[in-house]
Amino acid sequence: MGRPEKPVNTSGGIATQFARELRELRARAGNPTYREMARSAMFSSSVLSSAASGNRMPSLQVTLAFVAACGGDDEAWRRHWHAATSGYTQAPFGGRKRRPTLFQRRGTPPHPAQLPPRPRGFVGRAAELAWLRSPRDTPMVLSGPAGVGKSDLALHHAHAIAAEENDGQLYADFGGLRHGGGAPPAPATADVLDGFLRALGVEDDQLAGTLDHRAGLYRTLLAERRLVVVLDNVQDEQQVRPLLAETTTSTTLLVSRKRLLGLRDVQRLQLTPLPRGDSIAMITAVLPHVAVSAGPDCDRLAELCGDLPLALDLALRKIASRPRLTLRRVVEEQRLNGTTVDWLCVGDLSLRDSLESAYRTLSPAARDLLEQLARSSPGASDPWPPSQDELAEEIADAGLLTHADPYLDGCGVAPLVRDFVLGTVERGGHDFSALAGPVSA
Repeated sequence: MGRPEKPVNTSGGIATQFARELRELRARAGNPTYREMARSAMFSSSVLSSAASGNRMPSLQVTLAFVAACGGDDEAWRRHWHAATSGYTQAPFGGRKRRPTLFQRRGTPPHPAQLPPRPRGFVGRAAELAWLRSPRDTPMVLSGPAGVGKSDLALHHAHAIAAEENDGQLYADFGGLRHGGGAPPAPATADVLDGFLRALGVEDDQLAGTLDHRAGLYRTLLAERRLVVVLDNVQDEQQVRPLLAETTTSTTLLVSRKRLLGLRDVQRLQLTPLPRGDSIAMITAVLPHVAVSAGPDCDRLAELCGDLPLALDLALRKIASRPRLTLRRVVEEQRLNGTTVDWLCVGDLSLRDSLESAYRTLSPAARDLLEQLARSSPGASDPWPPSQDELAEEIADAGLLTHADPYLDGCGVAPLVRDFVLGTVERGGHDFSALAGPVSA
């Protein structure tokens, strides 16, 4: 028998009525304990208990988890939550109503919808998505090697929660791939901030203050509204510091090859290549006819692409555009010719561009170390000189090594990266000195 539940907060307005209805649902289900509910809800017992406290409106995800644990009607409660939160303004604890905001005084605020299209071919990442769905009040940093699918994961999750974060979506790209040696310059942080504020309905006369003043106004809006914000291809901490806030109502996702260790009070998720089962699911989703007839070849193609979502996506686009091209032929040709890195390109998308944009950020000493690692035999276990730890971290932050253990399992250099590095060296290297500006995360 659990402890008696605290009475509903009677000063919460809409939240009070909503909490009472949740408690009625739980009572009809036989009053399971919150600990019992948490086992199937993927939320902690304290989060579920808070949803029925009346202190504040629970999020849509928490509400649906509560409802599922009590056997309620998912779709009916989804509609009920949207109806209850329409025009809802959160009151702080204690029952005092918040002072009307700038937009309540002027009228209904806009609802920006800036997210790029959702990645339709997205598969897998169940553990990562569960981590992203868990309640957090600080920004989340998604990092990992080049081509590992960081942006796709961020956009997939952002679109999935867009209905809950129903005041709008904001998006900014701080980098972008370089195609043919050039790319537009990265937007300045001040320009991104002003663009976000205008999208949220702030008048130009409110943008005349300092950067700190405008950042404070932006944080206020994040705290008052339910927004999802994606900051893509972040290159360094300074780009995004003014855009970060602690908030229980909005979600901010940062995408970067780097872990952005200079940012305090953020949550971090390090991505690795797909599990082989997810890679094969990605292949069969695009080429359903190969699921039975070419099972082993699916595995070989996934291996050839290093289980990297970007490499798999490019390969599948090329194969799908030529129906007579079999997986076996593709794999055999690439293994014979050793040109996989150059073959993985479609239109203005290229794996080489992605790797090159990472390689050009390295210092000469880091490039020399990466070449040394690429030439090492897979599984080499020579002692790792401590003096090279910083260089290895530099290479890993560029997305060309794994952070976990850069000197084991072939020195952490993936086959595609090894082929790119050795091919670059054989061609006499590249002069990146003229390529100033941002690079893709």
